[in-house]
Amino acid sequence: MSVPTNLKYTRDHYWIRQEADQAVIGLTERGLEKLGMILFIELPEQGAVLGQGYYIGAVETAESEHDLLSPLSGKVTAVNMLLEKATLMLHESPYDKGWLFRVACSEPSELEQLWDAQTYGQNNLME
Repeated sequence: MSVPTNLKYTRDHYWIRQEADQAVIGLTERGLEKLGMILFIELPEQGAVLGQGYYIGAVETAESEHDLLSPLSGKVTAVNMLLEKATLMLHESPYDKGWLFRVACSEPSELEQLWDAQTYGQNNLME
């Protein structure tokens, strides 16, 4: 399982890459492994204002559907629309081409609560 050290992580298997006042958000390799092969993904709309824990979309696998909840508060500035037509990109390139959306963070304190790669890796060994 790959856990890049330049990213931050959440307990719910999101990765976050800070870029100035924005954050790029995606699903971790471990999170995708737990979900299984994703057949369909629904993402938030560009311009949507989110709060931490707000519903942002869903993923559908052969077995079930899973809600996606925002790991950060802010305004969605970009959405990876390619994923709606090519969900395999999530599994092939989860930390690069498989990003979900970008958000302009409105609550900087939320970024301080994110895990580093070591903490995320250790917590996943216990699952």
